[in-house]
Amino acid sequence: MNDKTMNKRNFFLLWQGQMVSALGDALYTIALNFFVLEKTGSTAVMGTVMALVTIPRIICGPLSGVIVDRTDRKKLIIFGDVIRGLSILFIAFAANRGILEIWMIMLVAVVSGICSSFFNPAIESVLPDIVPEQNITKAASSYQIATTGADILGQSAGGSLYTLVGASVMFLIDAVSYLFSAATEVFIQIPKVKRKNLNFTFWDDFKDGIRFIFQYEGLVRTIIIAFFINFLFGMIRVLIIPWFTYSTHLGMAKYGILNAFQSAGLIIGMVVLSFINIKQEKKYRIYIISLLVFITSIGVGAFFNQFAVILAFFFVAFGFQFVFNTLLNSTIMVKTPADQRGKVLASKTTLCMAVSPFGNFLGGVLCEFVDARKLIIINAVVSIVIVLVVLLNPKVKEFLNSEEKLSGNSDT
Repeated sequence: MNDKTMNKRNFFLLWQGQMVSALGDALYTIALNFFVLEKTGSTAVMGTVMALVTIPRIICGPLSGVIVDRTDRKKLIIFGDVIRGLSILFIAFAANRGILEIWMIMLVAVVSGICSSFFNPAIESVLPDIVPEQNITKAASSYQIATTGADILGQSAGGSLYTLVGASVMFLIDAVSYLFSAATEVFIQIPKVKRKNLNFTFWDDFKDGIRFIFQYEGLVRTIIIAFFINFLFGMIRVLIIPWFTYSTHLGMAKYGILNAFQSAGLIIGMVVLSFINIKQEKKYRIYIISLLVFITSIGVGAFFNQFAVILAFFFVAFGFQFVFNTLLNSTIMVKTPADQRGKVLASKTTLCMAVSPFGNFLGGVLCEFVDARKLIIINAVVSIVIVLVVLLNPKVKEFLNSEEKLSGNSDT
C-alpha cells in the first residue's frame, strides 16, 4: 500500500469514527440539558454542568499538549474515546434505573472534559501528518462536514427524541458511538514524531508552548478574540435553552430545529471551503468579515420573535463561524513545527477556552434575573467593539496573510 493510499485510509477511519461519535454527542447534549433543567428547574445548575466539561480542558490543556508531543497519539485517541464511552454508559444505566443524580452528571462532565483535553490536541496534531500540507484546509473542511452532518441529524431529532424515548436511551446511543469510534481508531496508522530537545522536562515543554505563542503578536491577538468569542458563545449555549423552553411559541422541538439550522450553516461553510482555496493575501480580510458577520447575525437574530427569522440569522451566523475558525486553526497547524504542534495547539485551546465556563456559569446565573434575549444582544454588541479594537492591527494581517513558518524565534 503506497503512502497516498495509506493516508486516504487513515483519514477515512478518523473521519467516519468521529462522524458517529458526533451524532451521539449531539443527542447526549440535548438530552442532558433538558434533563438537568427539568430535574432542577435552575438555569444556574445547567450552566454549571456545561462549565464543568470545559474547566478540565483549561486546567489540563497545557499538560495535555506536552503529553501529546511525548506519547503515542494513537493510544491517547483510543483511550479518550473508551473512557468517555464507559462513563456515559454509566450515566445511561443510572438514568434507566431512575437513580441518576446531578452529582453523577457533574462527575462524568469532569471526566469527559479531562478526556477531551487530551483527545482534541491529539486529533489536531495528527491531521497534518496524514494529509498533505496543501490539502489541510480542504481536509479539515471535509472532516467537519462529516461530523457536522451527524450533528445536524442529532440536533434536529434531539428535541423530538427526548419526548419519545427519554434521556436514558439518548445517553446509551452516545456511549455506544464513542465505543464504536474507539474500535475503528485501532486500525489507524499514525506516524511517529521525532522530538527535539529530548532532555526537556514537562515544565520546560509547558513553558515552551506558551512562550512560542507569545512571540507572535498577531497570533496572540487572534487568541484574545477567540477568548471573548468563546465567552459570548459560552453564555449563548446556556441562554438559548431557557429562551426556547419558556417561550410558548418556541419550545423543545423548535430548539432542535434551531440547532439543525446552526449545523446546516456550518455545513455550507464547510462545503465552500472544501471546494475553494483562499488566496494567502486574502485570509485576513475574510477572517475579519466572517467574524463580524457571525457576531452581528446572532445579535440581530435575538431581536426577533418570528421563528423563521431567528433560523435565518443563526444559519448565516454559523456558516461564517466555520470560516473564521478554520482559517485560524489551519494557519496554526501549517505554520507550527511538527515536534511542537501538540503543545502549541493545546496551549492555544486552553487560552481560547479559559473564559468559556465562566460564560456558561454567568449566563445561567444572570438568566435567573435578566431576559435571555437581552443578554445575547448585549454580548453581541460588546464583542463587535472588542473585535474592531483588537483585530484591526497590521500584526494580525501579517500573521494570517504571510506564508512564513513559525520558528519559535520571532521578535515582536
